[in-house]
Amino acid sequence: MKDCISLEEREVIPKGVQQTAVAEEKVQSFFFDDDYERLQLLNKINIQLNNSNPTLFYPGCGADIFFPLIYVEKLFPKLKKANFFFVDTQECLNLLLTQLDDVNVSFSQDKNIITFYWKHLLVTLEFIITDVFTMQLPSFDIYFERAFRIMKSEHPEYERWIFDALNPNGIIISDSGFQHLKLDQITAPKELSGYGEMVVAVKPGS
Repeated sequence: MKDCISLEEREVIPKGVQQTAVAEEKVQSFFFDDDYERLQLLNKINIQLNNSNPTLFYPGCGADIFFPLIYVEKLFPKLKKANFFFVDTQECLNLLLTQLDDVNVSFSQDKNIITFYWKHLLVTLEFIITDVFTMQLPSFDIYFERAFRIMKSEHPEYERWIFDALNPNGIIISDSGFQHLKLDQITAPKELSGYGEMVVAVKPGS
């Protein structure tokens, strides 16, 4: 089992948007073994996504690119297009690009927006450097959160803000929280969360 995962960014030249064969073994090297094995538990989740071109919002993303990609791939296998909106207080885009290049994913880039294929899924990803607790939230269809509990604990109103910005029939995927909101809970293996509190839930339609 890996004791640590080392990430080191480098300059990567965009090669354009092309469908390429993802180097799966290299993808696995960016995960701790137990975390990677637990991703198979996503196959036990039964959930529907109404939007054929959804927007996923991921605050505090850091250098994490593969968790949201694999979650979307496994939970919504028929999806062909998606928009990702990543937010962090630190500049992590170059680390994301390095990882994509490492696993043989080709991309185009226009400043802070990149476009690439993850297998059959066309992704447009916008990376914003800001504080999610002070920004004006966009509307989105999927909320994705990992290891963010400590940060949001200092802002008790934060989960309500997320709920309000989430579109009707939108989906929350989080490793903690959101129990007090009016959501339709989907059965999900708790082991997917490092806290043992995995939440997959749908906001009721208007």
